[in-house]
Amino acid sequence: MKQRIRKNKRESRFAGFFCRRAKTAAADIPRRIPLALLALSLGLLLGLPADIYALDEEHIMPADTLDSAVEPQSTIQDPSISSDTAEPTPDPFPTSYYLPVESNEIPGWPQGPQVQAESAVLMDVDCGICLYEKNSRQRQYPASITKIMTALLTAENARLSEVVTFSENAVYGIEPDSSHIGITAGEQLTVEESLYGLLLASANEVSMGLAEHVAGSVEAFVEMMNEKAQSLGCQDTHFVNPHGLHDENHYVTAYDMALIARAAYQNPTFRKIAGTAEHEIPPTNLQKEARYLVNNHKLLSNSSMYYDGCQGGKTGFTDQALNTLVTFAQRDNRTFVCVDLKTNGTPIYADTGAILDYGFTNFFWTQTELKTPVDFEIPLISQEYLFYHWKNAKWTETHSPGKVLLPREASTSDLTEKTAMEPNTAGPWRIASMYYYNGQYVGHSYQYENPLLKQLLR
Repeated sequence: MKQRIRKNKRESRFAGFFCRRAKTAAADIPRRIPLALLALSLGLLLGLPADIYALDEEHIMPADTLDSAVEPQSTIQDPSISSDTAEPTPDPFPTSYYLPVESNEIPGWPQGPQVQAESAVLMDVDCGICLYEKNSRQRQYPASITKIMTALLTAENARLSEVVTFSENAVYGIEPDSSHIGITAGEQLTVEESLYGLLLASANEVSMGLAEHVAGSVEAFVEMMNEKAQSLGCQDTHFVNPHGLHDENHYVTAYDMALIARAAYQNPTFRKIAGTAEHEIPPTNLQKEARYLVNNHKLLSNSSMYYDGCQGGKTGFTDQALNTLVTFAQRDNRTFVCVDLKTNGTPIYADTGAILDYGFTNFFWTQTELKTPVDFEIPLISQEYLFYHWKNAKWTETHSPGKVLLPREASTSDLTEKTAMEPNTAGPWRIASMYYYNGQYVGHSYQYENPLLKQLLR
């Protein structure tokens, strides 16, 4: 009995001891938690290992339980503080979008749009005035807009009624998966029908057949292409084939391509065919079914991309060239050609529309009222004898044509004029006047010795 009582007393003392320890520990929690946090902070500052925070298991809680003992912090982030883990917003535009637009650097010139093309030009068809230039002198691969030159040379050197007989080389000398209209070796089409296949369907075998028909061989035709480009003022263009399939030595610049396209548009045959939306090629000697062609140029068709005033053009694509596009448009007696080179995908159409809108909105034609002085030096003495007594000649008092394409905020009083004697293939020498707005060419006029001749050559 006594042993049981002593045992109960001993258990009671142990129970009391643990109760007192529990009460003491509970009472000390508010004091010990700040102490633990202080130790944690000092450890972090000194770079101590994590387990140093649990120095005394009786007085400081283990490091892995500190977070549960501290009041949780708000997860709402201060908007003024950026997060390193936030995902950056992807740029919707390629690097080419940010390339500089050279024409925007002309003082007083209307600012043109940023476009995704690596190179682009907007040129007036009548006088060759450049209104918009972006990377315009950089070599680029043209792809199928090469066929504009092929069509121009064909229209200038062959009658539309002539018959083209397609050779084995024409049919099978192209990449098998490239664009074509299914011509068979020995098949015959007129030059006119071939031009429709060339410009609307971008048929590569047709370009080969036309080259052989016009020049006797593809190689000879390519020589004609390069000679023509040089005669048009192209300084950085080289062709190696009549269709534009990729070759590292086959290239143009946007400016040169605009010169070629401008010359092509001035040809009535090219202008008619390039502006045709649909065409049917009738059956041939080897094809019993008609071929139905649709112009690939989306700004010409009645689609959501249709552009008011579009007169046609030519599309192109290769993996290396990406999308290329030439577009003609006309509004209010102004005709422009827009060239876009190396754009990835359909944005090329929206970009072309933006460039054309820029031209139609910001520029206008006006007549010049400047008078050209006649008394100036002739560059070469021999020219005086060719032109006879040029100082005594009676020059026309008005300019011909005497018009300039100016920004809407400008006037003829802002122009400077440069004059020069130049030969005239249709008659005697003439005085040429070139007009500039802050160094940018905006138009020209001519003065002739004979007023009647001026009217004939206007």
